[in-house]
Amino acid sequence: MPDNPLEEFDYRIECDDFLIYELGRLIEEDRASFDDEEFRRVIDAGIHEHIERRLDVRANMALRLRTSGAPRDRLLQTIEDIESLLRDIPEIIHSYTVYLFHRLEQCSEIKPDERITAAADGLLDSPRDRAVAESSIDVLGSIRSAVSARVLAHVISEPMLDEDLEMKAYNYVAQMWPLARHYIFYSLKPHTHEDIPFRWFQLLVDCDEPSAVDRILEEVLVHGGQPDYREDLLALTQLLERASDPELEDKVLQVLNSGQTPKATVGMLETILKNTGTQRQKDTKADSPWARLDRAYAANRQYLAAAKLFDAGKKSEAMRALDQLLQKDPGYPFALTLKRMM
Repeated sequence: MPDNPLEEFDYRIECDDFLIYELGRLIEEDRASFDDEEFRRVIDAGIHEHIERRLDVRANMALRLRTSGAPRDRLLQTIEDIESLLRDIPEIIHSYTVYLFHRLEQCSEIKPDERITAAADGLLDSPRDRAVAESSIDVLGSIRSAVSARVLAHVISEPMLDEDLEMKAYNYVAQMWPLARHYIFYSLKPHTHEDIPFRWFQLLVDCDEPSAVDRILEEVLVHGGQPDYREDLLALTQLLERASDPELEDKVLQVLNSGQTPKATVGMLETILKNTGTQRQKDTKADSPWARLDRAYAANRQYLAAAKLFDAGKKSEAMRALDQLLQKDPGYPFALTLKRMM
């Protein structure tokens, strides 16, 4: 793609990132092409995880566009509005894909951590050997890395271990959260699992993942009409009673009223509403993930108003608006990068 203003942009992906491994696997299988459905899914998931969700990366992309001299109105506005999706924008798809291949090549020269490799091999090869499994779990749990978190997340997704060892591995993954988050979400997306990995959804709830309720309800809609999943779904919906999501009741009601909910699961969801109570108090903790999301969206709206002033040539007004934003959030990336241009 000629004249791509995001060419050679550094998306700052770590070598232990899950998608680096997935790309390597697809290359080995000769499937690294946009004609391959899973390859495109890797790119879509990467753009979401590495760009859409990261304000610092989006802010640096915006700075690149603002200083490149290239036509940038549509692309810039989309990047700066954090509620806008980026995975269908050609400039980003091309730049990110090229970067991912280049990053894989760089990472292939880095020697993996032999402690993690040995522990992972021992655990995956001999999950029923209690001494080996427990020792391997402890080694993996002592090393905070995306790789060790993924291995532990994998072994709790299926009944591979004695129950107490499974809980030990579970607790380690919870302590490392969100390092295993991307791997879990990517693996859940195709809905091809023969059994629903209960421990993964338990992790989402226990770790206050903002989308936990949405993910559980998605499983209900996809698998609710399949009798083989009834027991799994019953256990899964009971997790909703523990979820801290302040919009739980609204989300469950929306699913029930959608007309798409399988009859077999309607009763499960209605029971959840009765048990949680329709007047459950909203989560108003200032440090809750939902409160942080609300603040992020509010800050972005305030920033977009300041950027509009800046782009209209009203730099003094823009500066005042940015200063007001930075008083509330001194590290807000978009505001800091725009101030660098004044």
